[in-house]
Amino acid sequence: MEGIIVDMSFDVKTMATLNIIFQILLMILLSFAVFLAARKDLRKHCNTVRIVVLLQAASIIIVMLPSMLGYLNSGTPGVIFYNEMLFHHILGLILIGLWIYINLAYSNIIRRPGNFKSIMKYAFITWTLAFIIGLHLYIRIYL
Repeated sequence: MEGIIVDMSFDVKTMATLNIIFQILLMILLSFAVFLAARKDLRKHCNTVRIVVLLQAASIIIVMLPSMLGYLNSGTPGVIFYNEMLFHHILGLILIGLWIYINLAYSNIIRRPGNFKSIMKYAFITWTLAFIIGLHLYIRIYL
C-alpha cells in the first residue's frame, strides 16, 4: 500500500503514566502479599511476590531502563535530580539482590539467616522507598 505512513512512535509521557499506574497496582499486590504473610499463608505470599517481582522486572526492562537512558542522554537533568534518579535505581538494584537472596535462602539453596523476616521487611521498605522516589521523579518530569 503505497503512500501510507504508519507512525509507530509512542508518546513517552503516556508510557510513563501507564507505567506509574502499573507501579501503583504492583504496590497494591505487594501489600496483599504482606497481608498473606501476616495470615501465615506463606505459599500464596511467596507466589504473589514472585509474580510481582517478575512483572516489575518486565516493567524495568521495557519501560524504565529505556526511559532513564533517553532522559540522561538528553542532558536535561541537574545534579540533584540526577542523584535522585541514581538513588532510585540503586534501591532497585538492592531490591533485586534481596529478592534473589530471599528466594535462594527460602529454597534452601543457601543458608538462611537467623532473622529471615527482618530481611523481607527490609525488602518491602526498600521497594516502598523506591516507589515513592519513582513517583516523585514522575511528578517532576511529567507533571
